[in-house]
Amino acid sequence: MKLFNYASILLCGLLLVGCANKTSQQKAVKNPDTKTVMKELSNRFISAWNVADAQAITAEFTNDAVRVISNPMSPIKGKNAILKAFEATFEEGSEFYNSHIEVDIVESQFVSNDIYLVAGRFRILDKNNNILESGKVGNVLRYEEGKIKILLESAHRTPKAPLVAESGIDLENSFISAEPHFDKIQASVANYISNYNSKDKEGIAMLFIEDAVQNVNSKEGIVLGREQIKETENYSDGGTLNANISGYRYLGNDLAIAYGNWVAIDDNNNTIIGQWGNLFKIKGDDALLIMESAGLR
Repeated sequence: MKLFNYASILLCGLLLVGCANKTSQQKAVKNPDTKTVMKELSNRFISAWNVADAQAITAEFTNDAVRVISNPMSPIKGKNAILKAFEATFEEGSEFYNSHIEVDIVESQFVSNDIYLVAGRFRILDKNNNILESGKVGNVLRYEEGKIKILLESAHRTPKAPLVAESGIDLENSFISAEPHFDKIQASVANYISNYNSKDKEGIAMLFIEDAVQNVNSKEGIVLGREQIKETENYSDGGTLNANISGYRYLGNDLAIAYGNWVAIDDNNNTIIGQWGNLFKIKGDDALLIMESAGLR
């Protein structure tokens, strides 16, 4: 599993703004001109961001939403916590006070009758158009109450310099869930670790559905499709990988989200840490990745 701070909220919202009704949103996501439609919707969100309207942005999340971002290194769960994070981002003294953003939508997909995904790139700029932060985002959306809302934000900044710990870091034990198919998620994570550590590109690729989306800091851009995932695999985050699961939710219709932390040790024994937040498809005995979205702390 190959980050971002409070400002990452903005871009997930920017990518996903509610629309009038379920039918029109499904049509928009399936439409070849989806990016244009999403951009039009996101412009309204940008307006709210530019006037520092934390309430308006928080309204774009589901009540049970989760934000997996680089700072802090723990998930932000639920609207109350999300609102506080936005308020902190907008308050005077914040690095992102009076900032504005630009967003490029790379991929958006209709996954089921009420679940969508969107992946892209973002830039946060100050009043002089200096880039304060940039990176990638891959979000899972759910249609409810007449609009599309953010269910899982998984956003990752591009660090300005390598982030390396001087000593090893032990991951906490994985979260355990009694929800359906959690054992398959556990197996998928274990297989990812095993294939990564054995440098098995084919094994990694087969953990994804055929038209999967991979949104990770170690690769250029957003990678689309199993074959491209295999061809671009480079193991640049270190020689060995370990990861845990810190949260899981079964969404129904053979779909699930899960998130957690990862630790990589490079050839010089440096420790690199990050987070991941992914969307899975349950298929028989397996949980395959529809979207991997992960990055550095």
